[in-house]
Amino acid sequence: MAQVLPPAQWARQQFGQAQLGDKRRTDRVVAYAMAAAKAPSQSIPQQCGGAWDRIKGAYRLFDNQQVNFDKLQQPHRRQTMAAASQSAVTLFVHDTTVLSFNHPATTDLGPTSSGGSGMLLHTTLAMDASRGPEQSPFVLGLGHQQLWIRPEKPAKGRPESSKWSLGIEAVGTPPPGTRWVHVGDSESDCWEPLESCRGMGVGFAVRACQNRQVIAGHVPAENAAADQATLLFDLLQLQPALGNKILHVRGRGERSAREAKLAVSATAITLLAPKNWPDKPHRQDQPRPAPLCCWAVRIYEINAPAGEDPIEWVILTDEPVADLKTALKVAGWYSSRWLIEEYHKCLKTGCRMEDRQLESAGRLQSLLGVLAVVALRLLQLKHQAKVNPDASALSIIPERYVRTLAAHLKEKPRQLTARQFWRETARLGGFIGRKGDGDPGWITLWRGWQHQELLADGMDLAKGRG
Repeated sequence: MAQVLPPAQWARQQFGQAQLGDKRRTDRVVAYAMAAAKAPSQSIPQQCGGAWDRIKGAYRLFDNQQVNFDKLQQPHRRQTMAAASQSAVTLFVHDTTVLSFNHPATTDLGPTSSGGSGMLLHTTLAMDASRGPEQSPFVLGLGHQQLWIRPEKPAKGRPESSKWSLGIEAVGTPPPGTRWVHVGDSESDCWEPLESCRGMGVGFAVRACQNRQVIAGHVPAENAAADQATLLFDLLQLQPALGNKILHVRGRGERSAREAKLAVSATAITLLAPKNWPDKPHRQDQPRPAPLCCWAVRIYEINAPAGEDPIEWVILTDEPVADLKTALKVAGWYSSRWLIEEYHKCLKTGCRMEDRQLESAGRLQSLLGVLAVVALRLLQLKHQAKVNPDASALSIIPERYVRTLAAHLKEKPRQLTARQFWRETARLGGFIGRKGDGDPGWITLWRGWQHQELLADGMDLAKGRG
């Protein structure tokens, strides 16, 4: 369990080594990052305390040609990869989100699938899974991020689906003695990411959506003939269950919460490259890849309630699966995807990225270079309570906040647990906390966090007067 640093120390650690062509720019980034960490959802003028010189400095920073998204994130990414190199098992979870901006004065944005204007962000989130499948993974940081703007007319060349391979290749090859596994949802079920994992010597756990041609078992490339092939989903239907598992399904929309009984099966397979491999423009100069030996894990619900869609996942993985324990480990890796969804919610709700009203896409991208890391800090602060809810809050959360909340609650700081700290912080933001309410959501949590900052600042001022 690593303690999250107070804003000033955290900002120096995350941005103090940014190479922006002038030390004054780096100092300004550190100052702004500290202010953003203290009040992530506030506007830039509010974060800068209304001081015109600081506000003007922030705007000039994000407008500078020497400052961009990747340069700002490089120190953080290096620290993340250093931590991943020390972890026995690291998951690199991928997902894409759309950032929509409705401010009419913002220029150079591109179309989004919803008909608005904005940009796309593909995140590769690193998590330490060394504690095993029964424990929630620990969020290490951003291994990589890609940011792009769609043109009005589709461009020729590599399609957007190349984001998966680009993320895998950017993360690179793990050092000896470590295991890196890339995790993706059904959108990542295309051949290029699997081929990139093979080339980089890393693992994968990808949810299948395509009924691919496969051969049962592992077959040498020279013996893998198409006339031996069957279809992946058809083959899995024939596999006996390795065992069962009970899963609590959270209610969402029209879906009711329930305890689902799942069956788990798995089999070794040889994947055949797509029949239409040469037909895509970006593949014209690439030879048809060799077959890929891996395993397929199927998790499916037994006796789902009437009116409910039964749960079913098919996961492709390079992890050898011979028993129920290993199959459940792979399923656990895939289910860790919820953390990257939480991260994107944090960026949009906790940092209110889509509400920013800078006048060009370039300025928004530079601002995002900072706020994407601020959102990661907030995710770590919240998730630490889930990783070890009974740990002392003082062992995880900066002391000034724990002591402030303890004083507000008339409790002793050392008696507050991580879970109590976050629930009580959310109460400050309007969370009711009834028995059946579950964990607090982002909106109440960030309202409470801002209240916490005000209380902490007030206590610091009071001590200064004393």
